[in-house]
Amino acid sequence: MSSYAVCVGIGLLVSLYLMAKRRRRMFEEQFPPISDAEFLALCSPGTDPKVALKVRRIVADHFAVEYERVHPSTRFIEDLGAD
Repeated sequence: MSSYAVCVGIGLLVSLYLMAKRRRRMFEEQFPPISDAEFLALCSPGTDPKVALKVRRIVADHFAVEYERVHPSTRFIEDLGAD
């Protein structure tokens, strides 16, 4: 492997790292930590609190984000990077 290819590979890795870091920072700014009570207050009327909090926990665990930063308005693709 040439030194040019190594430099390009390292540059790509650094770019990906910086993009991920920026995306994480933007997510944290958009979704500040909220309590369970605040989360439930933002849910649609009639939402079962036990189900809503269980889904919140599953989303946080699956996407490796802080539980307190999962809001009812969090979008899977745009905010959490699911695809």
